[in-house]
Amino acid sequence: MPDYSEDWHPGSFTKNFGWGKDGRGLAELHQAIRVGFGEAKNDIKRDDFRQRLEVRGINFYIPANFFLFNYSNEAGDWISFDELVFQAVFFDHSAHFNRLALFAFNLSLVGSWQGARHFQRRPALWSNRYIVERLAQAHRWDVSKVNADDIQAFLDGDDRYKAKTSRKLSTNLNFLYQIGGLDSVVSDTIERWWMNASFLAADRLCLLQYARRLNVSAIGEALEEFEFSLLSGGKNVEKSHALKRLLEMYVSVGGPSRFERSVEAISTGRTNDPRPYGLVDKKLPRAPKSLPAGVVNTMDWLDASYEVLDHDELKAFDVDMFVREASVRALSKIRERGIKPTMSSSDLMALMRG
Repeated sequence: MPDYSEDWHPGSFTKNFGWGKDGRGLAELHQAIRVGFGEAKNDIKRDDFRQRLEVRGINFYIPANFFLFNYSNEAGDWISFDELVFQAVFFDHSAHFNRLALFAFNLSLVGSWQGARHFQRRPALWSNRYIVERLAQAHRWDVSKVNADDIQAFLDGDDRYKAKTSRKLSTNLNFLYQIGGLDSVVSDTIERWWMNASFLAADRLCLLQYARRLNVSAIGEALEEFEFSLLSGGKNVEKSHALKRLLEMYVSVGGPSRFERSVEAISTGRTNDPRPYGLVDKKLPRAPKSLPAGVVNTMDWLDASYEVLDHDELKAFDVDMFVREASVRALSKIRERGIKPTMSSSDLMALMRG
């Protein structure tokens, strides 16, 4: 169970990272991930990531300590190739990336590294609690009430915040909320970033072994414990249905190991196209879920309720067009089978009147 009584420390977040330079949202973070990972499509050494960024004059601590996932083993400190990295490496910077990155920041599960202090495992717990305890509970999702003064009042009024000053953090955090698209992150709609956020949260919870088994039940329980729904705008019927279907997909493609499976599929020639592809849930076609190349071969559950999109179709996907074309195809099949109504419009009206 997460401990929300632990102390909050601002760390290096009070330093500037070029937040939102030229109104480009979180493009600096997107670029930092691409530079840091280079050509790698798997986990990399934390020192290598740092060296690549520092050569280019890019702040290392904010991306590595607040957004990405870290772990240590006998070979040293590593940064994981997870859903956030996948979206940065394989897709252009977009508003969807901004929202995913903001969600990752608010989730605040970044693992650990040699020399890290205990509180650095959850470095932005102050933002996590602001979303859940202030925005969701006190403000009832009214994003118009979010500003630097309100954030500062929340921090100053809570004994968990351990720093002499709160103003710099409050202004930085408020600006991050603006450029990350907080109003969309806490909306009740299903968009691409939300689909990706479900995989990102599952990645972090599996890697930290909060979800001890790779199955829908275990991951769902961990998501509930770490308040995935509140951090992504609350629950509704659509989201609950979509999340279950997404977790089924996540488990079927191997969970965190899907990127290793993809590298293997490409290197052994089991897939001809190294680019990501997409799956659309026909039962709830709000947005496609992008997946690394080759992992579709592992999915024995894939059936007619999903449509596979190649990379070009994924990039050009438009939900309204998809629904329209699906409806036309369905009507054509009905006509081809010679299916005709057995009830006239007047009969139907009489039935409805009782």
